[in-house]
Amino acid sequence: MGIEKMSLLTIEGPVGDLDGALMACCRSREFQMSSNGSVLRNLNEQNPYQGTYSKIHDMAVNLKIEPAYCDFSKIPYETAEDFDGYFESISAKYDDLSEKLEEVSRTLEEHKTTDNYLHHLVGLDVSFHDLFSLKYVKLRIGRLPAENESKLGYYASKCFVFVPFERTEDYVYGIYLVPKNASEFADSMMNSFGFERTKLPDYLEDNAENADKKLADMIAAETAEKEAVEKELSDLAESLKGDFNAVLCKLKYKSECFELRKNAIVLTEKFSFTGFCPARECKKLRAELEKASPYIQCLEIPIEKKGASESVPVRLKNNWFVRPFEMFVKMYGLPSYSAFDPTPYVAVTYMILFGLMFGDVGQGLVVTLLGLLLTKLTKNGLAPIMTRIGLFSMMGGCIYGSVFGIETIIPPIYHRENIWNGVCSLFGGLGISKHPESIFDVAVVILLFALAIGIVLILISMIFNMVLKFKANKRSEAVFSVNGLCGIVLYASLVTGLVCQLLYGIPVMNAVYVIGLIVLPALMIFFREPLMNLVDHKKSEEPFKIGSFIIGNFIELFEAAISFLSNTMSYLRVGGFVLSHAGFMLVVSQLAGVTSNAPVTAKTVIVYIIGNIVVMGVEGLLVGIQVLRLEFYEIFSRFYDGNGKDFKPVEIKLDS
Repeated sequence: MGIEKMSLLTIEGPVGDLDGALMACCRSREFQMSSNGSVLRNLNEQNPYQGTYSKIHDMAVNLKIEPAYCDFSKIPYETAEDFDGYFESISAKYDDLSEKLEEVSRTLEEHKTTDNYLHHLVGLDVSFHDLFSLKYVKLRIGRLPAENESKLGYYASKCFVFVPFERTEDYVYGIYLVPKNASEFADSMMNSFGFERTKLPDYLEDNAENADKKLADMIAAETAEKEAVEKELSDLAESLKGDFNAVLCKLKYKSECFELRKNAIVLTEKFSFTGFCPARECKKLRAELEKASPYIQCLEIPIEKKGASESVPVRLKNNWFVRPFEMFVKMYGLPSYSAFDPTPYVAVTYMILFGLMFGDVGQGLVVTLLGLLLTKLTKNGLAPIMTRIGLFSMMGGCIYGSVFGIETIIPPIYHRENIWNGVCSLFGGLGISKHPESIFDVAVVILLFALAIGIVLILISMIFNMVLKFKANKRSEAVFSVNGLCGIVLYASLVTGLVCQLLYGIPVMNAVYVIGLIVLPALMIFFREPLMNLVDHKKSEEPFKIGSFIIGNFIELFEAAISFLSNTMSYLRVGGFVLSHAGFMLVVSQLAGVTSNAPVTAKTVIVYIIGNIVVMGVEGLLVGIQVLRLEFYEIFSRFYDGNGKDFKPVEIKLDS
């Protein structure tokens, strides 16, 4: 588990094999090219494949042929002219059918629009030919917003008349007639009222009803013609499916690989380019290169993690159980190649915290089964995470004795006398009841347990930071920083002292303890800059000013103390959600009318089902977000710096 080991590869060979080498790298999907930042001779040509690919791809879309990767080794075409010839051989019939389909579709749409308008004019028993042939009168057909019809009454004395034929909720459909010499005034006024004019085609000469029948016959004939053309296009697509996808696939490879040529160096008829490949995949890449040409050579240089450049890409490698949690690491930022992969730590802490905060055997089982189902049906990255956190929720439910909110099936931990007596003796100073009836009676223990979890996780995160700094040869930071050795001693001493003093009455906070384990580490953090310079044998680049030094370091030390307190208190939300879950389910049981002697009714079952669904949806989402917040702000912030670059191998995607 961790970060995949990378190798730096240099691939070279005769310039004639450049395209073959690039295609082999794309097929392997395990090679990331490095740009050389220069444009050398004969590598700045215009891509000859792009235009043909676009045309064939558009044809595939129009023919509803789904572009997909397939073996193209048997396709004989190599040059751009070869692919152009293939396109010309199939485009003649396709272009003819496409033009015919476009024309009939356009005409059909026009006729449908006109016919839809004529429906509103049924009742006009005068032929359109006679109306449009009037010598002294102008005719306008259209629709008027319904709220503006009443305004026409103010213009009743004017020399035009509006005749409505049909009213809808929003519009009044009709015609208005006006003498020619007053048409400009009438048109301007009707436009101001929002009148939308429609021009009917010249071939409509009969009245509205007969014209509507004529259009219906034309639409039926054109619909049949359109279906016939679509059938011919479908038959053409079926006949092309054999080699068409393979040609498209090879052409896409050729086109994309041509674009990659700018990253290659060409000199004296030889090419060379470099890139990264996972060490365990180098053999597979070599096999692809040998398949392309026996004259291509591949030089491998393994990269050591210690002191590796930040330009080395990162690919995480984890086992099947923790791999889904890589999504959260990538959300925060990948680690650098020489750093530490926190995925296993994230997986364990996330599952434990979620299981404690959302502890219910029944609901955890539902979440697990739902995660399994979604994993099978979708590619959602959260689905496998749901499967795992559901299992830990079931474990948490065994602790609280909760099965779909019912606490009488499994005895909770506070009803198991042997265990609870030990808890009471541990926290005896708090006056905990030895015979609690519900989880709310043990709220103090739950909150203290949540704080204890937070303290442990914070200390582990600080220890991680210290170890990583030592590994990176940053010894002074590992010792004197807030999250280094001094910070660990300071935080652990404060917690231990307060717990012993307040909880158990053990007077450990004496002068030696306070000075040696609290004051001294705090002073070392305060004076960390000069101490680090002393250890690293460095001189400060800025002039020393005692005032700014004291103020700046005091503020940073005070901020560190506040962060210790706030980060620790943040874990109270773990206990808070345990109690809120119990509270939610208590509300559900009261709504269902459950009592100790009440019979189980259909209402009880329905309310319990609906209540559990609501709780799983709302609380599951909130708990998931809150645990992620704890991971990012209280854990990652202490040791992790996500500044790595993702490994992005060159590959060809037909849908791009």
